[in-house]
Amino acid sequence: MVPTGCRVAMAKMRTSLAGNNEGRHPRSPEAGVTLLELVIVLAIIALTVSLVAPRFGNWTEEWTLRNAAIRVAQTVRYARTRALFEQSYYVVEIEPSTRSVRVFNPASGFSRAYMLPRRVAIDDGEDPLPSVVRILFPPSGVVEERNLWLSDRRRSKYRVHVSFLIGSPVVEAVKQESR
Repeated sequence: MVPTGCRVAMAKMRTSLAGNNEGRHPRSPEAGVTLLELVIVLAIIALTVSLVAPRFGNWTEEWTLRNAAIRVAQTVRYARTRALFEQSYYVVEIEPSTRSVRVFNPASGFSRAYMLPRRVAIDDGEDPLPSVVRILFPPSGVVEERNLWLSDRRRSKYRVHVSFLIGSPVVEAVKQESR
């Protein structure tokens, strides 16, 4: 219930001065940014960039390695699919020394090749490393189980696992071992 007959004094609440010049020194329309303000802003930008740039560099290397592993897996999947569909043999050939990946059909002469990024190394875990790693896909699609390891300069690793029978590749990041 509201009392009647009482007068309540309303106090004027102070609001933000944003948007008007009340309480500020008048500035002429020609006034620009002072040199000190410009130097402070540039110093803040330089500090921010110096903190963010190293993280961005690591992110791009990880992204490059991950995409290379995905592309190798796609190539393996493509060869298996074409072998099943065309009922003929397909081969995925990887040369670790040149970082080249090639898929081809010996019967028809079909061939496609590409290079992995120069910061990415690939091997199949065998010692000593063979000059060429070959994965043969027969018309049945059954293939021997294989692991392909991709790594970069920072020793990050991805594994492309080609499973037995199914022949479908799986890409997974390999955790770095702490020393």
